[in-house]
Amino acid sequence: MNFEQLLYVEVLAQHDSMQKAAEVLHISKSGLSLAINQFERELGVRLFDKSSAGTQLTLEGGQLLSSISDILSFKNNLENTAAIVANPKRYQRISIHYMNTMLKSFINTFIDNYASKFKNAQFDISCHEFESIVRCVHNQEIDAGFIAINNIQDAAIKGLVFTPVCDSKLVLLCAPDNFLNTLGRPITLENLKKQQFSIFNDKFHDEIFEKLQFQCGPLSLILRIDDAWAMNKAIIKLNTVCFGRILQGDLSSNPNFSNLKTIDIGHIIDDNFKLGWLTNPNYMISEKTQELLQDITTEIKKDAQ
Repeated sequence: MNFEQLLYVEVLAQHDSMQKAAEVLHISKSGLSLAINQFERELGVRLFDKSSAGTQLTLEGGQLLSSISDILSFKNNLENTAAIVANPKRYQRISIHYMNTMLKSFINTFIDNYASKFKNAQFDISCHEFESIVRCVHNQEIDAGFIAINNIQDAAIKGLVFTPVCDSKLVLLCAPDNFLNTLGRPITLENLKKQQFSIFNDKFHDEIFEKLQFQCGPLSLILRIDDAWAMNKAIIKLNTVCFGRILQGDLSSNPNFSNLKTIDIGHIIDDNFKLGWLTNPNYMISEKTQELLQDITTEIKKDAQ
């Protein structure tokens, strides 16, 4: 048994065709068939059934495929880790999770400084909910998380380090033609009762929505989402309103998001939030990662001015 045979099985399972798999693997069809047959003899299990419809995994082959994929994944991880260990200054993986729409400053900072600072770095960044970010930082699965929080003493981040970057107010975002823009006065709970809400997947937005319902009764919630483009479309096309922090428009990768109107709600609920980095004091962050975090921080502070 060797890794080459495992790869052959995985590729053949993906394509259900000996000819297509052979083309992907850049070997002959007969060579692939021979390798598969030899592997089946070694395992004592028939992995594929061949017919006029193609080459399909058997029931036994399907049961073994996940283990084969795991072995190949472990091999790749081992090789990547070995490359980093052998030359740590050349290879660097930086992993960051962020909340909601706040992507622009992160990716622009990395791309704009890639040639001069991060040429040998791999930047893994993705959007997650607050609870997921806290869990990943706590489990040392990522280098850092960028979160918004309205109480830095929140028990959810106990044992972790929160480093504030800037303050931001929570507002109500709506379309330019929403009647809330024509009031010329602070909105009331009665005004909110007439609105349809779309909400980002955000623990704090959920809590605020529930508090508002305690005050004014059931509110209409029609959409939950974590994508800026989808939220912008819902607000414009469906005339919904959503909670958002003032900086979200500036930090969003969707240029239209900053064109939404903002309605102050500080007289109704606590609208004070802090944006910043969440890290684990027991996790050693590399110098390259620290440099990227500092550069991103500088960029965000510019947007916050």
